[in-house]
Amino acid sequence: MSRTTFLAIVSLLLASCVTVTLSPEGSQVRLTSNPDVVKGCSYIGFVQGTDHMNGGLAGQGAAEEDAMREIRNNAAKMGANTVNLIVTTTGFSGSAVRGEAYKCS
Repeated sequence: MSRTTFLAIVSLLLASCVTVTLSPEGSQVRLTSNPDVVKGCSYIGFVQGTDHMNGGLAGQGAAEEDAMREIRNNAAKMGANTVNLIVTTTGFSGSAVRGEAYKCS
């Protein structure tokens, strides 16, 4: 096995082990990209989630899932229950999501 192949396999295995766990509070946070959903809700602040440990050709889905779990966890820590997603980017270097956190009744 060549050194390049070995390093690629090790990198893939290490990257696949890194995940963000969704907290019980984060599981209660709703994600939307429809601004009408948050009309009448109280704006709490800007929130984001990122994953730069996954990515590449095989890890983009994992990176996006981790970033989404992280934004939900971060919103819950702020006291929000809804996030209006503003920007989502996923690529070779990982994933980032940004949004506005709201408390809706």
